[in-house]
Amino acid sequence: MSRPRWMTAFPLLLLLLPTLGMATPRERFVLIVGNNASATLDRPPLQFADDDAAKYDTLFRLLAPEANVRVLTELDKDTSRLFPQVRQRAEPPTRARLRQAFEELSARAREAAAQGRESELFFLFAGHGDVEKGKGFLELADGAFTADELEEALSQLPVQRAHVVLDSCNSFFVLNPRKPGGRRYATPVDSAEAMTRRLPHVGVLLSTSAEAEVYEWSELQSGIFSHAVRSGLLGAADADGDGAVSYEELAAFVDTASREVKNPAFRPRVFARGPAGDNRARFIEAVSSGAAVLDVNEEDAVRLVVRDAEGLRWVDSHTEAGHRVRLSLPPATQGGSIERVLADGNSERLALPAGEVTLSSLSAVAGGPEPRGAAEPLRALFAQPFGPQALAAYQEEQARAPAPVYGISREDSERMGLLLGHLSLLQRQRRLFGGTLLLASGAAMGLAGGLNLRAGGYEGATWSYLAAGALNAGLGSWTLLRGTEGEEIEADYQRGLLAHEDRALLVARTEERLRRIAETEERKRFFGKVSGAITLGTGVALTLWLEAETHASPEHDARALNRLLGPAFMIAGSAALLDAFLQRSPTEHVLEVWNADPRSRDLPRVSGVSIMPLPKGGAMIGVSGQF
Repeated sequence: MSRPRWMTAFPLLLLLLPTLGMATPRERFVLIVGNNASATLDRPPLQFADDDAAKYDTLFRLLAPEANVRVLTELDKDTSRLFPQVRQRAEPPTRARLRQAFEELSARAREAAAQGRESELFFLFAGHGDVEKGKGFLELADGAFTADELEEALSQLPVQRAHVVLDSCNSFFVLNPRKPGGRRYATPVDSAEAMTRRLPHVGVLLSTSAEAEVYEWSELQSGIFSHAVRSGLLGAADADGDGAVSYEELAAFVDTASREVKNPAFRPRVFARGPAGDNRARFIEAVSSGAAVLDVNEEDAVRLVVRDAEGLRWVDSHTEAGHRVRLSLPPATQGGSIERVLADGNSERLALPAGEVTLSSLSAVAGGPEPRGAAEPLRALFAQPFGPQALAAYQEEQARAPAPVYGISREDSERMGLLLGHLSLLQRQRRLFGGTLLLASGAAMGLAGGLNLRAGGYEGATWSYLAAGALNAGLGSWTLLRGTEGEEIEADYQRGLLAHEDRALLVARTEERLRRIAETEERKRFFGKVSGAITLGTGVALTLWLEAETHASPEHDARALNRLLGPAFMIAGSAALLDAFLQRSPTEHVLEVWNADPRSRDLPRVSGVSIMPLPKGGAMIGVSGQF
């Protein structure tokens, strides 16, 4: 009797079941660049970008085969002694070598794809950077590696996912161009739109400081941001205990680690965006291969510093009470020690054996290396514990806070203050001159009306003079008493600085206000052209009519004064037309200078029509503008 067909296939199905749930093998490629020098910007060299590259190399060789890890850096003498293996493998951080590294990794990724394996790339950079014409660049030993070049390299890599970590000034603009239209800053909305369209498979973690330097600390022998990122990747940022670290967890960890630092210049501003905009996407899986494991599971909050035998600081962790973390420690830490910071500020040193150990099982040791060159402003790093509660607080804060602004430095905020001060001065001068001129014209028209009435002139003309005089006097008083928009903006800006508002948000908000004013002034110029043409036409009509009246009744002397009314309208209309066609407002000049050169401190000049009294009587009319 033959067996049913399903019974024949059943043993084969049992053999296949274990493989059905297995994930596709994933090939990891790592490209690390650390460059202390500043060939393009001529800034002082960094001290620890090469150390950051060497430490990243040590960490990622726990995740990827050594053949898949490329490190481009020039180690100084001290770093070479600390990392002899990296010294043998390091390549110069030049433009040609970086392009070659991308091409070689692309070839290896294609080989992995041909064998049915998925692949992902980690690209990490520590060094100088900046932004020019709205696009960022990274400084290499022989010049700039632009945002366009990096985007092209990432787009051509045949990998399923790419993770980019940049620790440099204005790094936001290396992957996120400024919004078109002259705006000098960007927001996460700009980033989401741009990256979803151009690089959907790329996730980024950026230190977004726009200052002129990357902040390092000799006690860390590292950049502040890079050290916090490595500590988080080694397990300190694992808030949900799943053994992996997501983009959101890592961003929250770095933010929490620097929250207690009082000086905002030393606090990294973190921007995180996972592939396809998913911040819960895993940045890194559990680090296990070749790493020792320290299991921290205490009832109280625990703050730890892990050092190697040379005293080099590798991991900072501050765990919330009752939260368990498993710290993966690189082989370099074997023979080192753990510094446990106590509640009273003192610390004890614990021996660090190899293998997997629990914190409670470690024994104290006497002495140990002392911190070198610790700076008091940075003592507050890692002062706040991290865990599920800190992550929830971070998420809530991100939801409530206004959208952050990137790409505005302290230099930019100071320059905006200077330009606003000049704008306020120019508009105050125009306000005082315009108000005084209106008062004078009002007085002159009132006097003309009185003389016309005394001479027995036309009653209608007399009341027209008096009404026009009163109107001009009222407008002049109102002009002198009210503040201009430029003065108001400058006052609001200074109040914001005194209130310690976020400088980037303050500058961005002020720039948007200036743009709205400039748009309004553009519309006013159009109406100025129309009203100037009407006034000029009225003056011509009045002149012709009064000339005809004078010839008809030459006996009235007051009509000679009336004859000035038409030419006065003609002069006023012509001046309005010239002003509307030739002038550019102070606000537009300020915006032009602000957008033209971020480092320029040139102040704008006012164009238009101006009247200057002469010392011996009379006045001089000046016309300036673009012809």
